[in-house]
Amino acid sequence: MNNPSADLFDSPISDTYFAEVVLPVPIPKLFTYRVPTAFNQSIKKGHRVIVPFGQKKILTGIVAELHTQPPKDYEAKYILDVLDISEVIYEPQFKLYQWMADYYLCTLGEVIQAALPSGLKLSSESMIQLRPGFDLEDSTFDFSEKERLLLDRLKGNTLTYTEAAKLLNTKSIYHLLKSLSAKEAIIIYEEVKEKFKPKTEKHLRIHAEYIAKKKLEALFETLSAKPKQEAVLLKYLQEIPVFSHPELNQTGLAKSQLLDAEISESSVNTLIKHKVLEEFDVIVPRFGFPDNAHEHPVLLSELQEQARNEIMHSFETQSIALLHGVTGSGKTEIYIDLIRKALEGGSQVLYLLPEIALTTQIVHRLKKMFGSEMGVYHSKFSDNERVEVWNGILTGKFRFIIGVRSAVFLPFDNLSLIIVDEEHDASYKQHDPAPRYHARDVAMVMAQIHHAKVLLGSATPSAESFYQAKGGRYGLVSLAQRFGEAQLPEIVFADLS
Repeated sequence: MNNPSADLFDSPISDTYFAEVVLPVPIPKLFTYRVPTAFNQSIKKGHRVIVPFGQKKILTGIVAELHTQPPKDYEAKYILDVLDISEVIYEPQFKLYQWMADYYLCTLGEVIQAALPSGLKLSSESMIQLRPGFDLEDSTFDFSEKERLLLDRLKGNTLTYTEAAKLLNTKSIYHLLKSLSAKEAIIIYEEVKEKFKPKTEKHLRIHAEYIAKKKLEALFETLSAKPKQEAVLLKYLQEIPVFSHPELNQTGLAKSQLLDAEISESSVNTLIKHKVLEEFDVIVPRFGFPDNAHEHPVLLSELQEQARNEIMHSFETQSIALLHGVTGSGKTEIYIDLIRKALEGGSQVLYLLPEIALTTQIVHRLKKMFGSEMGVYHSKFSDNERVEVWNGILTGKFRFIIGVRSAVFLPFDNLSLIIVDEEHDASYKQHDPAPRYHARDVAMVMAQIHHAKVLLGSATPSAESFYQAKGGRYGLVSLAQRFGEAQLPEIVFADLS
């Protein structure tokens, strides 16, 4: 992060904007910061910003409001940087997060802390570097052996606290750093690092110089005495026909595709070294989902179709329906049919499953049905994978998400259907830390905000959901028979007395 220059901050009063920023701290208030003039036209509600907090900290916050009223009791500090071109949080999320803060008795900052994937937050770490203009030989101060060792390593480098402590083989270097600061030898500052890194893959392409046919023929003559390198080039041309489709050479071929039992990495690297092949990085998605779905739509049985129609009928007058279906009755097929209809209508769908139920089997099946439109949001995924799903929703790449309770935080802007499968499961309740929310209940509030429908599904509904359905507040649809006339297991009561 570059420090803004002085002229970035100077602005006439008429052009002065202030931002109310939500910070990931357990303090029940927004924090007012002054917007540098350079960001006046670009900053928006929902952008991430870097701001100073306290004496030394730097935090990532979310802009909640923009206005021209300076704070009355103190002078607002400047926003240091704006991290986004477009919003990472939309208006529906602000409404939902505020409701969660109010209902679950926590702060908006705690909700933001839970909502944003770690990869979208920035970490602040103290860094050490030599003071500009410092010369050890010209200094009038005396330096210890450890101080000299650290100063020598800092020539042309910066170190973190941890790296400096490891170098000097000591757990605490506070007193040493304090001494060096007093001797005007070092400066300590905060460096902000973006955590999210896109996944990249090494690709290869033929250097532009050899695309011409005569040049390539001359190259093959040169390589005739080097059969291993010639084999590399031949395999590349089989995969990428540069003469009939020269545009394909621009994206090239993944290096991993070129290597096999007959082609060694050393042969490829030799061609790279001699600038016959060019190596470059390509950003690739972390989810290897197919671009197009290739499984036929599910065929519902007569009972399933009847249940589906009853659900659709109840949605005409109510926003929530409970599907009470015995184990093996085929609730998943009904979900798939409803998801497909919602996606065909151009809207988004969220399919919630409890942590224990998010099995590879159901994800694999849905992946084949919905292809690259589907994203998965799971606590077992890395921060980078979560950020990729978050960004995929913002860009419109993912319109259908299957996820666990934390998926309720995702930045939907056109949600029409939420399915809460196994709605009775205790895994939907977040116990610690705050917000201590129940994802099923949050899903219902989400639906109100988005004017969407909620389908609760269970073979053993929770007492509260069944009570609401029986009382007519929710639609109630039953599937009492197993799919394909499969029989329920016989239950025998054993007298243990």
